[in-house]
Amino acid sequence: MQLISPDFNDGDPLPNKCVSKGLGGEDRSPLLQWSDVPAGAKSLALTCYDPDAPTGSGFWHMIITNIPVSESGEISSDHLPASAKSALNDAGTESYTGAYPPADDPAHRYIFTLHALSLEEINPEGMTGAYVRFNIMRNQLASASIMGHFKNNG
Repeated sequence: MQLISPDFNDGDPLPNKCVSKGLGGEDRSPLLQWSDVPAGAKSLALTCYDPDAPTGSGFWHMIITNIPVSESGEISSDHLPASAKSALNDAGTESYTGAYPPADDPAHRYIFTLHALSLEEINPEGMTGAYVRFNIMRNQLASASIMGHFKNNG
């Protein structure tokens, strides 16, 4: 599987739209494009994770399940398929939460991962984000990631 974005290259800074409104951004995820989903996948899931957040366990900015399978496609927080379900992220919302690292931290990494799953659906209603992610990882056939970074210059 491959995952790319026309908004940024792997390892580059995130575009301003992917930053929190509290820092002048737009709280919108980048446009992500995928290809080469393996045969046998029954659904896709998308996550965004900041492993550098000072929580002891990182910070999950987005968890989306029930994305229809296609060998190639694209998605963003602005354009979700009707079947997609958003799980609670670590900010307690069912949407993408933009980058907002503490001002005194080094740049944080934001890892967007598309997961090809052996399940047709994961209904996140009533589940914690951790339990949804458990179901994603337990049923993952393949995955692809792209990473951007952001530093809050205060």
